[in-house]
Amino acid sequence: MDNFQTVLRFFMNQKATIGYSFMALLTIGGERIFTLFSFQCPCNPDQNFAYGILFLLGPGLVLLVLGLFFSNKLWRLYTGCCLNPMKLCPRGNVFHCLKVLVNIFSGACVAPIMWLCVALLNGTFYECAVSGLEDTFVVDMFCKNKTLKCSAELAHVPCGKSNLSVMKARSCCACSRLSHRSWAGVSSSFQSQ
Repeated sequence: MDNFQTVLRFFMNQKATIGYSFMALLTIGGERIFTLFSFQCPCNPDQNFAYGILFLLGPGLVLLVLGLFFSNKLWRLYTGCCLNPMKLCPRGNVFHCLKVLVNIFSGACVAPIMWLCVALLNGTFYECAVSGLEDTFVVDMFCKNKTLKCSAELAHVPCGKSNLSVMKARSCCACSRLSHRSWAGVSSSFQSQ
């Protein structure tokens, strides 16, 4: 019976870690299912950017709103402000309220950041979005010192009808930068608690 209590105590002490691990698994699985069943890049230069950005940022925004909506701390803060603002912010201590808001927001950002990292590591949405950009900077970045046909081929990269394969690598680099910066911000927010 003591072993069971020890195991139970361990899991109770690691609630946040287990919760975030479960959220990460759900995010990875959800992104894979989302990509396989509902995403097909139009391979049209006029539509690729909007379509790719919508699939890259849309689910992250929905996850952020859901994270804020299901946050007990946010509802306690909201109802505390509405019922008795002096109880929540004694002596006008606005910094305490801001600290709580930053803590709530950083907790709600975990799932969207996971979504962005998984989606960028996969590279499908990023590849579709960037292939639709007709900006000279983007075209020069991918087609510098190449033929004129390269810029015309750019919109067809997500369809597998092109020989350009550098977009997936750039997506992984963007994910790496995003995850390092966001992890530093979120972890510093949780350390200040």
